[in-house]
Amino acid sequence: MPDKKYVSIFLEGRKIKVPEGYTVIEALWDTGHDIKRGVGCLSGLCGACAIAYLEPGGKRVKFGLGCQTIVKEGMNITVMPFFPSRTAQYNISQMERPIEKLKEIYPELYMCQSCGFCSVACPEWINVSKVMSFLKSGEYEKATEMMLDCILCGLCASRCPRGIAPQIISLFVQRAVEKERPLPENLKRRLAELEDLKYEELWAEIFKLDENGLREFCEKARKEKD
Repeated sequence: MPDKKYVSIFLEGRKIKVPEGYTVIEALWDTGHDIKRGVGCLSGLCGACAIAYLEPGGKRVKFGLGCQTIVKEGMNITVMPFFPSRTAQYNISQMERPIEKLKEIYPELYMCQSCGFCSVACPEWINVSKVMSFLKSGEYEKATEMMLDCILCGLCASRCPRGIAPQIISLFVQRAVEKERPLPENLKRRLAELEDLKYEELWAEIFKLDENGLREFCEKARKEKD
């Protein structure tokens, strides 16, 4: 097996050698750094491992996810801590028209100056500043569609000079918009079946199956579906 090739990076100002081709998280683990806080799914979906980094020769700090960013020779990296954001308390299930409460629940939204710092920080390349503009103008459907890839990492909030947390505000709006949409008919039927305990006996039988029995059951169900 060929020897690993290494590159030198700077972790929060300290020079270390890490394996070439590794992600930031993999490289730090490989070199004995016991990183637990800020590590989640390792698939780029949860947003827990936000980092800031400067590439060699670069003049502008970039942002990304430690589980997705590949280390490069001379890269200067810092692992971002959890960034606290104001989260309003509400029970959306008890709100008749929740979207009408947006200004009351998150008044800071209307302090947004569209500076664009949030968009630069987003590791998912979402135009967060545009999302904020849509929210302020009441174009909620456009805003929620743009935020579908948001992973709630909070990097946008960490860059906002006004202390706004776009990821938290947009999450409320997504919930409010979805609450007012009618449920699809097939989902209504399935919910009614669950309420009537239609599958209770079937699930009881499934829970009794061993591993082989479960495989056979799934294979049979797959063939019946086809």
